[in-house]
Amino acid sequence: MKAKTWYQVHMVLGIFGASFLLVLGVTGSLLVYGKELQSLTGAYSIKVEKERLPFDTLYKQLLDQIPEGTVAGWLLSDLHDQADQVWFHNLETPSRETVYLINPYNGNLIGKLKENRSDSLYGFLLVLHYSLFLGGVGYFLTGCIAFIYLFLAISGIKLYKRFWVSLFRLRWKESAQILFSDLHKFVGINAVWFHLILAITGGWWSLRDTVILTFPEEKVVHHLWVSEDSINELIEQTKKEIPGFRLGYVSFPHHSKEEPIGIYGNRFDSSGFESRYGSYIRYDVKSKKIFDKVDMGKENILNRVLDSFRPLHFGTFANHFSKVIWVIGGLTPAILSISGLSLYYIKRKNKRRRTQKIPLSSSV
Repeated sequence: MKAKTWYQVHMVLGIFGASFLLVLGVTGSLLVYGKELQSLTGAYSIKVEKERLPFDTLYKQLLDQIPEGTVAGWLLSDLHDQADQVWFHNLETPSRETVYLINPYNGNLIGKLKENRSDSLYGFLLVLHYSLFLGGVGYFLTGCIAFIYLFLAISGIKLYKRFWVSLFRLRWKESAQILFSDLHKFVGINAVWFHLILAITGGWWSLRDTVILTFPEEKVVHHLWVSEDSINELIEQTKKEIPGFRLGYVSFPHHSKEEPIGIYGNRFDSSGFESRYGSYIRYDVKSKKIFDKVDMGKENILNRVLDSFRPLHFGTFANHFSKVIWVIGGLTPAILSISGLSLYYIKRKNKRRRTQKIPLSSSV
């Protein structure tokens, strides 16, 4: 493909994806510290106490405070001053899912999230970031934008082969066209590694969840897990099977009688590149025997790389050091969108002026 064709495709896709990349860049940057920002606002914050109640106790206390139905999933917050989130299906309206918020220190419900999660700052940013509040269609769309983002990064490398010439060049005193051109190249070249990471990880998730994986039909079967059975015993068993296991999420059976209960988390001594839910054991509901098991520390290199996509995408692998870099880096798609559109507008405006200019004629 000729350089002119690369440029034209880069320009067309850049114009199409600019507004999406602007939204995804800003929300992604905020999501790096999204939960901390939510804590600062005081929304659903709880008083931190010495230790959480046992899981079995929490489960039974939850059932005493909500209508009859089925718990589908239980997410433990990774911040001590935030409530756990519990996905629940009411017996009377099983197709409708409610997310309850429960205080893990005393078992009291403190509220529930709106269906679109817009009343939670973190939830609002997260849903906007991965689906634009368009559901499955929006999730597929953001995946397409991720692949466009990937092509823009690759085509940018192709177009600016001699990148070192303009690596640190910003000509502030020149025309607006030159300034935006320099800014676009400066951000695109210096952060190209960041663009590749975001595009590959985001694109993979969308491809995996919309094309590769198949999910069970969302038909809720109630009372597959009974409160008399012990979740704590399964958690303790998981800690024996996976040394240093740290619980992050419990998936309860709610689709069919054959569906297992899953205990998801990671290891205390795991590297920052292991996701929070990468290691898990799923148990048969009746026999409590192991259905399947994944200890990420013993997985092959491909599975470990795929598991690292979450901390890589959100910049959590090196605590605040990587988070600060990711906050700044998250703004680069927005900067590229603004500078690219501005550059296109200025070029079109200058071209229009040249074509509309009337040549002077001399009269005798």
